[in-house]
Amino acid sequence: MNNETNIKLSIIVPVYNVEQYLEQCLDSIINAYRDNIEVILVDDGSTDKSNNICDKYANENHYISVKHRENGGLSAARNTGIKLAKGRYIWFVDSDDYIENDSIEVILNKIKEGKDIIMCNYRRVLPDGNSFFYQGFKSDDDLTIEPYKYVENLGNVSYAAVRFITKRELIIENNIFFKEGIYHEDEEWTPRALCAARSFTTIIPFVYNYRVGNPKSITGMMNPKKVIDKIIISKGIYDRIKHNNYSEGMSNFLRTRIAHNYIAALNECAMYKGNERKYLITELKKNRYLLEGINIKKALMVRISLKFVGVSNTAKLLNMRTTFRKDN
Repeated sequence: MNNETNIKLSIIVPVYNVEQYLEQCLDSIINAYRDNIEVILVDDGSTDKSNNICDKYANENHYISVKHRENGGLSAARNTGIKLAKGRYIWFVDSDDYIENDSIEVILNKIKEGKDIIMCNYRRVLPDGNSFFYQGFKSDDDLTIEPYKYVENLGNVSYAAVRFITKRELIIENNIFFKEGIYHEDEEWTPRALCAARSFTTIIPFVYNYRVGNPKSITGMMNPKKVIDKIIISKGIYDRIKHNNYSEGMSNFLRTRIAHNYIAALNECAMYKGNERKYLITELKKNRYLLEGINIKKALMVRISLKFVGVSNTAKLLNMRTTFRKDN
Protein backbone atom coordinates (compact mmCIF):
# COMPACT_ATOMS: atom_id res chain seq x y z
CA MET A 1 0.00 0.00 0.00
CA ASN A 2 1.20 3.53 -0.80
CA ASN A 3 2.89 5.37 2.06
CA GLU A 4 1.02 8.68 2.41
CA THR A 5 4.26 10.65 2.42
CA ASN A 6 5.27 9.12 -0.93
CA ILE A 7 2.09 9.92 -2.85
CA LYS A 8 3.09 12.07 -5.80
CA LEU A 9 -0.22 12.34 -7.63
CA SER A 10 -3.82 12.46 -6.42
CA ILE A 11 -6.38 11.80 -9.16
CA ILE A 12 -9.76 13.24 -8.16
CA VAL A 13 -12.78 11.84 -9.99
CA PRO A 14 -16.14 13.51 -9.23
CA VAL A 15 -18.97 11.06 -9.97
CA TYR A 16 -22.64 11.77 -10.59
CA ASN A 17 -24.99 9.46 -12.52
CA VAL A 18 -22.44 8.33 -15.09
CA GLU A 19 -22.94 4.57 -15.00
CA GLN A 20 -22.70 4.50 -18.82
CA TYR A 21 -19.11 5.82 -18.82
CA LEU A 22 -17.71 5.28 -15.32
CA GLU A 23 -16.18 1.84 -15.81
CA GLN A 24 -14.32 2.96 -18.93
CA CYS A 25 -12.96 5.92 -16.96
CA LEU A 26 -11.81 3.80 -14.02
CA ASP A 27 -10.45 1.00 -16.22
CA SER A 28 -8.33 3.57 -18.05
CA ILE A 29 -6.87 4.74 -14.73
CA ILE A 30 -6.17 1.16 -13.65
CA ASN A 31 -4.47 0.44 -16.98
CA ALA A 32 -2.28 3.52 -16.51
CA TYR A 33 -1.53 2.83 -12.82
CA ARG A 34 1.95 3.42 -11.42
CA ASP A 35 3.22 3.40 -7.83
CA ASN A 36 2.91 6.50 -5.65
CA ILE A 37 -0.52 7.63 -6.79
CA GLU A 38 -3.96 7.67 -5.20
CA VAL A 39 -7.38 7.83 -6.83
CA ILE A 40 -10.19 9.58 -4.95
CA LEU A 41 -13.73 8.94 -6.19
CA VAL A 42 -16.24 11.49 -4.92
CA ASP A 43 -19.75 10.13 -5.44
CA ASP A 44 -21.92 13.25 -5.46
CA GLY A 45 -25.19 11.60 -4.45
CA SER A 46 -25.64 9.46 -7.57
CA THR A 47 -29.07 7.90 -8.01
CA ASP A 48 -28.07 5.34 -10.65
CA LYS A 49 -25.55 2.48 -10.26
CA SER A 50 -22.53 4.80 -10.15
CA ASN A 51 -22.22 4.55 -6.35
CA ASN A 52 -22.07 0.75 -6.52
CA ILE A 53 -19.46 0.88 -9.27
CA CYS A 54 -17.35 3.21 -7.11
CA ASP A 55 -17.54 0.82 -4.16
CA LYS A 56 -16.59 -2.16 -6.34
CA TYR A 57 -13.48 -0.48 -7.73
CA ALA A 58 -12.44 0.84 -4.31
CA ASN A 59 -12.76 -2.64 -2.79
CA GLU A 60 -10.69 -4.22 -5.56
CA ASN A 61 -7.87 -1.64 -5.78
CA HIS A 62 -5.88 -0.50 -2.75
CA TYR A 63 -5.03 2.90 -4.23
CA ILE A 64 -8.67 3.79 -4.94
CA SER A 65 -10.89 5.26 -2.23
CA VAL A 66 -14.46 6.52 -2.42
CA LYS A 67 -16.25 9.28 -0.58
CA HIS A 68 -20.06 9.28 -0.76
CA ARG A 69 -21.71 12.64 -0.16
CA GLU A 70 -25.01 14.41 -0.71
CA ASN A 71 -25.38 16.02 -4.10
CA GLY A 72 -23.71 19.42 -4.17
CA GLY A 73 -22.49 19.77 -7.73
CA LEU A 74 -19.19 19.34 -9.53
CA SER A 75 -17.37 22.13 -7.70
CA ALA A 76 -18.34 20.80 -4.27
CA ALA A 77 -17.27 17.28 -5.26
CA ARG A 78 -13.89 18.51 -6.48
CA ASN A 79 -13.41 20.54 -3.30
CA THR A 80 -14.14 17.44 -1.23
CA GLY A 81 -11.47 15.61 -3.21
CA ILE A 82 -8.92 18.40 -2.69
CA LYS A 83 -9.45 18.25 1.07
CA LEU A 84 -8.94 14.48 1.08
CA ALA A 85 -5.93 14.47 -1.25
CA LYS A 86 -2.43 13.66 0.03
CA GLY A 87 -0.45 13.81 -3.20
CA ARG A 88 2.07 16.49 -4.16
CA TYR A 89 0.01 17.19 -7.28
CA ILE A 90 -3.69 17.02 -8.08
CA TRP A 91 -5.23 15.94 -11.38
CA PHE A 92 -8.97 16.29 -11.96
CA VAL A 93 -10.41 13.57 -14.20
CA ASP A 94 -14.08 13.80 -15.13
CA SER A 95 -15.95 10.52 -14.75
CA ASP A 96 -17.30 10.46 -18.30
CA ASP A 97 -13.80 10.88 -19.76
CA TYR A 98 -10.82 8.51 -19.88
CA ILE A 99 -7.03 8.72 -19.90
CA GLU A 100 -4.26 7.20 -22.00
CA ASN A 101 -2.30 4.11 -20.91
CA ASP A 102 0.97 6.03 -20.51
CA SER A 103 -0.58 9.18 -19.01
CA ILE A 104 0.31 8.63 -15.35
CA GLU A 105 3.88 7.62 -16.18
CA VAL A 106 4.31 10.74 -18.32
CA ILE A 107 2.88 12.95 -15.57
CA LEU A 108 5.04 11.38 -12.84
CA ASN A 109 8.12 12.10 -14.95
CA LYS A 110 7.02 15.73 -15.34
CA ILE A 111 6.42 16.02 -11.59
CA LYS A 112 10.18 15.57 -11.12
CA GLU A 113 10.64 19.04 -12.60
CA GLY A 114 8.85 20.52 -9.57
CA LYS A 115 6.86 23.15 -11.47
CA ASP A 116 3.69 24.65 -10.01
CA ILE A 117 1.47 23.53 -12.90
CA ILE A 118 1.75 20.83 -15.56
CA MET A 119 -0.36 21.67 -18.62
CA CYS A 120 -1.45 18.82 -20.88
CA ASN A 121 -2.98 18.42 -24.31
CA TYR A 122 -6.05 16.29 -24.88
CA ARG A 123 -8.16 14.63 -27.51
CA ARG A 124 -11.82 15.51 -28.00
CA VAL A 125 -14.12 12.50 -28.38
CA LEU A 126 -17.42 12.96 -30.24
CA PRO A 127 -20.64 11.00 -29.51
CA ASP A 128 -20.14 8.90 -32.68
CA GLY A 129 -16.74 7.74 -31.42
CA ASN A 130 -14.70 9.91 -33.77
CA SER A 131 -12.05 12.05 -32.13
CA PHE A 132 -9.59 14.81 -32.90
CA PHE A 133 -6.46 16.07 -31.20
CA TYR A 134 -6.93 19.44 -29.50
CA GLN A 135 -3.63 21.21 -30.12
CA GLY A 136 -2.93 23.80 -27.49
CA PHE A 137 0.62 23.42 -26.23
CA LYS A 138 3.56 22.96 -28.62
CA SER A 139 7.10 21.65 -28.19
CA ASP A 140 8.78 24.91 -29.21
CA ASP A 141 6.78 27.13 -26.84
CA ASP A 142 8.58 29.44 -24.42
CA LEU A 143 8.26 27.88 -20.95
CA THR A 144 10.18 30.62 -19.13
CA ILE A 145 7.38 33.22 -19.07
CA GLU A 146 4.70 33.43 -16.40
CA PRO A 147 2.03 30.70 -16.65
CA TYR A 148 -0.88 33.10 -17.16
CA LYS A 149 1.04 34.91 -19.92
CA TYR A 150 1.80 31.65 -21.69
CA VAL A 151 -1.87 30.66 -21.81
CA GLU A 152 -2.93 34.18 -22.77
CA ASN A 153 -0.50 34.16 -25.71
CA LEU A 154 -2.09 30.96 -27.03
CA GLY A 155 -5.35 32.83 -27.65
CA ASN A 156 -8.51 30.75 -27.86
CA VAL A 157 -7.43 27.80 -25.70
CA SER A 158 -9.50 25.57 -23.41
CA TYR A 159 -9.50 26.45 -19.70
CA ALA A 160 -10.79 23.00 -18.67
CA ALA A 161 -9.39 22.13 -15.24
CA VAL A 162 -8.57 18.59 -16.43
CA ARG A 163 -5.72 20.11 -18.47
CA PHE A 164 -3.93 21.63 -15.48
CA ILE A 165 -2.20 19.23 -13.07
CA THR A 166 -1.51 21.47 -10.11
CA LYS A 167 0.62 21.40 -6.97
CA ARG A 168 -1.64 20.70 -4.00
CA GLU A 169 0.40 23.13 -1.91
CA LEU A 170 -0.34 25.91 -4.41
CA ILE A 171 -4.08 25.19 -4.22
CA ILE A 172 -4.19 25.06 -0.41
CA GLU A 173 -1.93 28.03 0.32
CA ASN A 174 -3.74 30.30 -2.15
CA ASN A 175 -7.23 29.01 -1.31
CA ILE A 176 -7.84 28.01 -4.94
CA PHE A 177 -10.96 25.97 -4.32
CA PHE A 178 -13.78 25.83 -6.83
CA LYS A 179 -16.63 28.30 -6.52
CA GLU A 180 -19.68 26.23 -5.64
CA GLY A 181 -23.16 26.61 -7.02
CA ILE A 182 -22.21 27.89 -10.49
CA TYR A 183 -21.84 26.53 -13.99
CA HIS A 184 -18.59 27.12 -15.91
CA GLU A 185 -16.57 26.54 -12.74
CA ASP A 186 -13.37 25.97 -14.75
CA GLU A 187 -13.60 29.48 -16.22
CA GLU A 188 -13.58 30.80 -12.67
CA TRP A 189 -10.96 28.41 -11.23
CA THR A 190 -8.28 28.13 -13.92
CA PRO A 191 -7.37 31.86 -14.18
CA ARG A 192 -6.87 31.97 -10.40
CA ALA A 193 -4.58 28.94 -10.54
CA LEU A 194 -2.61 30.42 -13.44
CA CYS A 195 -2.16 33.75 -11.63
CA ALA A 196 -0.99 32.06 -8.42
CA ALA A 197 1.53 29.81 -10.21
CA ARG A 198 5.07 31.00 -10.82
CA SER A 199 6.33 28.14 -12.99
CA PHE A 200 4.95 25.53 -15.38
CA THR A 201 5.79 22.81 -17.85
CA THR A 202 3.81 21.12 -20.60
CA ILE A 203 2.99 17.64 -21.89
CA ILE A 204 2.72 17.68 -25.67
CA PRO A 205 1.34 14.21 -26.61
CA PHE A 206 -2.28 13.98 -25.49
CA VAL A 207 -2.84 12.08 -22.24
CA TYR A 208 -6.56 12.77 -21.79
CA ASN A 209 -9.73 11.96 -23.76
CA TYR A 210 -12.43 14.59 -23.31
CA ARG A 211 -16.01 13.81 -24.36
CA VAL A 212 -17.87 16.60 -26.13
CA GLY A 213 -21.26 16.99 -27.77
CA ASN A 214 -23.32 14.98 -25.29
CA PRO A 215 -26.78 16.65 -25.21
CA LYS A 216 -27.44 15.13 -21.77
CA SER A 217 -24.34 16.70 -20.25
CA ILE A 218 -24.41 19.95 -18.28
CA THR A 219 -22.76 21.77 -21.18
CA GLY A 220 -25.42 20.47 -23.58
CA MET A 221 -28.45 21.71 -21.63
CA MET A 222 -30.05 25.14 -21.97
CA ASN A 223 -30.54 26.95 -18.68
CA PRO A 224 -30.61 30.75 -18.20
CA LYS A 225 -28.54 30.30 -15.04
CA LYS A 226 -25.64 29.29 -17.28
CA VAL A 227 -25.75 32.75 -18.85
CA ILE A 228 -26.08 34.49 -15.47
CA ASP A 229 -23.16 32.53 -14.08
CA LYS A 230 -20.91 33.82 -16.87
CA ILE A 231 -21.80 37.34 -15.70
CA ILE A 232 -21.15 36.34 -12.07
CA ILE A 233 -17.71 35.00 -13.02
CA SER A 234 -16.92 38.24 -14.87
CA LYS A 235 -18.00 40.31 -11.86
CA GLY A 236 -15.85 38.19 -9.54
CA ILE A 237 -12.77 38.76 -11.71
CA TYR A 238 -13.58 42.49 -11.95
CA ASP A 239 -13.72 42.74 -8.15
CA ARG A 240 -10.42 40.85 -7.73
CA ILE A 241 -8.66 43.26 -10.07
CA LYS A 242 -10.16 46.19 -8.14
CA HIS A 243 -9.11 44.93 -4.70
CA ASN A 244 -5.73 43.34 -5.44
CA ASN A 245 -2.40 44.82 -6.41
CA TYR A 246 -1.95 42.79 -9.60
CA SER A 247 0.74 43.61 -12.13
CA GLU A 248 -0.41 45.37 -15.29
CA GLY A 249 0.17 42.20 -17.30
CA MET A 250 -1.86 40.04 -14.94
CA SER A 251 -4.67 42.62 -14.79
CA ASN A 252 -4.84 42.70 -18.59
CA PHE A 253 -4.98 38.89 -18.71
CA LEU A 254 -7.87 38.87 -16.25
CA ARG A 255 -9.67 41.57 -18.23
CA THR A 256 -9.56 39.33 -21.29
CA ARG A 257 -11.32 36.66 -19.21
CA ILE A 258 -13.98 39.20 -18.19
CA ALA A 259 -14.54 40.03 -21.86
CA HIS A 260 -14.61 36.36 -22.85
CA ASN A 261 -17.29 35.47 -20.31
CA TYR A 262 -19.45 38.57 -20.75
CA ILE A 263 -19.42 38.29 -24.56
CA ALA A 264 -20.18 34.56 -24.34
CA ALA A 265 -23.16 35.38 -22.10
CA LEU A 266 -24.31 38.01 -24.59
CA ASN A 267 -24.04 35.51 -27.44
CA GLU A 268 -25.99 32.80 -25.59
CA CYS A 269 -28.71 35.27 -24.55
CA ALA A 270 -29.97 35.30 -28.16
CA MET A 271 -30.96 31.63 -27.88
CA TYR A 272 -33.61 32.34 -25.24
CA LYS A 273 -37.14 33.70 -25.70
CA GLY A 274 -39.90 35.37 -23.73
CA ASN A 275 -39.44 36.25 -20.08
CA GLU A 276 -36.13 34.38 -19.83
CA ARG A 277 -34.70 36.51 -22.62
CA LYS A 278 -36.02 39.74 -21.05
CA TYR A 279 -34.45 38.81 -17.71
CA LEU A 280 -31.08 38.03 -19.32
CA ILE A 281 -31.09 41.26 -21.34
CA THR A 282 -31.79 43.25 -18.17
CA GLU A 283 -28.85 41.59 -16.37
CA LEU A 284 -26.50 42.08 -19.30
CA LYS A 285 -27.51 45.73 -19.59
CA LYS A 286 -26.99 46.26 -15.87
CA ASN A 287 -23.48 44.79 -16.04
CA ARG A 288 -22.15 46.14 -19.32
CA TYR A 289 -19.74 48.30 -17.29
CA LEU A 290 -17.65 45.11 -17.10
CA LEU A 291 -16.33 45.78 -20.61
CA GLU A 292 -15.13 49.30 -19.80
CA GLY A 293 -11.38 49.76 -20.14
CA ILE A 294 -10.85 46.45 -21.97
CA ASN A 295 -9.02 47.29 -25.16
CA ILE A 296 -8.96 43.99 -27.01
CA LYS A 297 -10.56 44.24 -30.45
CA LYS A 298 -13.65 42.12 -29.78
CA ALA A 299 -14.50 43.96 -26.54
CA LEU A 300 -14.17 47.32 -28.31
CA MET A 301 -16.48 46.20 -31.11
CA VAL A 302 -19.07 44.87 -28.67
CA ARG A 303 -18.95 48.10 -26.63
CA ILE A 304 -19.63 50.14 -29.77
CA SER A 305 -22.49 47.82 -30.74
CA LEU A 306 -24.02 48.01 -27.26
CA LYS A 307 -23.91 51.80 -27.42
CA PHE A 308 -25.58 52.14 -30.81
CA VAL A 309 -27.92 49.14 -31.19
CA GLY A 310 -28.39 47.94 -27.59
CA VAL A 311 -28.04 44.62 -25.78
CA SER A 312 -30.75 42.66 -27.60
CA ASN A 313 -29.54 43.48 -31.12
CA THR A 314 -25.89 42.98 -30.18
CA ALA A 315 -26.77 39.53 -28.84
CA LYS A 316 -28.52 38.70 -32.14
CA LEU A 317 -25.54 39.87 -34.18
CA LEU A 318 -23.09 37.82 -32.11
CA ASN A 319 -25.26 34.74 -32.33
CA MET A 320 -25.65 35.12 -36.12
CA ARG A 321 -21.87 35.41 -36.44
CA THR A 322 -21.34 32.26 -34.37
CA THR A 323 -23.94 30.32 -36.38
CA PHE A 324 -22.37 31.47 -39.67
CA ARG A 325 -18.94 30.29 -38.54
CA LYS A 326 -20.31 26.85 -37.56
CA ASP A 327 -22.04 26.46 -40.92
CA ASN A 328 -18.91 27.37 -42.84
